[in-house]
Amino acid sequence: MPDHAKSDDPQAPTQHHAAASTRVLAALLGVALAASGVLWVVQGERSGQLLGQDGSTADRARTSDPAGDRDALASQALDRQGSALTRGSQASYLAVWDSTTVRAQQRGAATYRNLRALGVTALDTRYVAPDEGLSSVEQRQLGGVAWKAGVEVSYAIDGDDSAPVLMTVSYTFVYRGDQVYIVDVQPATGERAPIWLLPRLTVRTSERTLVAAVSPAAAARVDRHLRRAVSEVQAVLPSWRGSLVAYVPATTAQVESVLAATPGSYDNIAAVTTSVDGSVHPRAPVAIVVNTAVFHRLGPVGSRVVVSHESTHAATNAAVIGMPLWVAEGFADYVGVGAVDVPPSVAARVAIRDVRRNAAPRALPSNEDFSASSQDLELAYEQSWLANRLIAATYGQRDLVAFYRSVVADPDDMAGAFRELGTTEEAFTTDWRRSLEVLAARR
Repeated sequence: MPDHAKSDDPQAPTQHHAAASTRVLAALLGVALAASGVLWVVQGERSGQLLGQDGSTADRARTSDPAGDRDALASQALDRQGSALTRGSQASYLAVWDSTTVRAQQRGAATYRNLRALGVTALDTRYVAPDEGLSSVEQRQLGGVAWKAGVEVSYAIDGDDSAPVLMTVSYTFVYRGDQVYIVDVQPATGERAPIWLLPRLTVRTSERTLVAAVSPAAAARVDRHLRRAVSEVQAVLPSWRGSLVAYVPATTAQVESVLAATPGSYDNIAAVTTSVDGSVHPRAPVAIVVNTAVFHRLGPVGSRVVVSHESTHAATNAAVIGMPLWVAEGFADYVGVGAVDVPPSVAARVAIRDVRRNAAPRALPSNEDFSASSQDLELAYEQSWLANRLIAATYGQRDLVAFYRSVVADPDDMAGAFRELGTTEEAFTTDWRRSLEVLAARR
């Protein structure tokens, strides 16, 4: 499902998260969705002695640091790195990375391996600006003039991304003699981390799916669900011919890094669908990001619903469209919950209980009701699923799809979307309230 992280930026992407099936999880599986993240730290040992790039023990670092030379040489190092990746030469790729520390070579090998496994054969880079982010201790440890710099990276996963991803990362560079070498690459402060910066990835692909996971077991599980989701989404959207991409970090902290999210904001979220680079461009590559800490607590039914729900968001580009969330979330649940044929008494237990206690709601769920911090998030999802289910029951699935596509095409014209159904939002809301009362009256 879409995860709707709140933002004050009107251009921020709509993220669709799978609290999506928190209710199915709780209802069907009785699980408590609590997760604790473990911060991933790249480990690597420094050598006791700093050697020159040619293996000598002499300290050949420059004593002066002309900014122009430094930036130009760093750009050349980035170009050599990109050329080596395109040629498929790991040796040439690692030759651009500083050989004086084990950590640098390990980091270079890890990024090369992940990029190639993902099918990224071109990494275009643009050196943006130096950043005085290294302490004097770090400078001494590197044994030469060293600095950090922001670098824009552009890349695409062959066969899956409709357009290049554009992100900013932080590279560390060092002078060795008359050359500049790469020491490290990390997520830039406040920016999303490319998936290839995570530890060794296991990548599974099919004709229409790609799963990249830190854990081989997680890769296998999500891959099975994602392949099935292709058929489940296409059963409702027969004209859809796209592909699905899922990223599966190992911890909640890694999820937060990939999404540039506030710590703790995804502790109870099983998955989120979002544009990879956070943009709202209609052709921006979209991925389902799975929070393993929560997802692995789900049984086969709950996890299947989550993946199908998120796949619906990905297939309909909901992550970059500012549509009413009761439509987006309810439609995704119509596909996901419908695929496992869960009865309303189970899938809508919270909504039914709410009507029995507080009477039927006066209005359809608002966007604010879908805040990840909302105490009634589960209720909002169930009410939205029942609203979409009612449209299908009253007018037919084809008309539900037409209604959804109408909202996607013009999210500001809800009156027009309801007019195509032959009704109004006010009349539909009345019918929806009545259907909730009927459900609540059943024993």
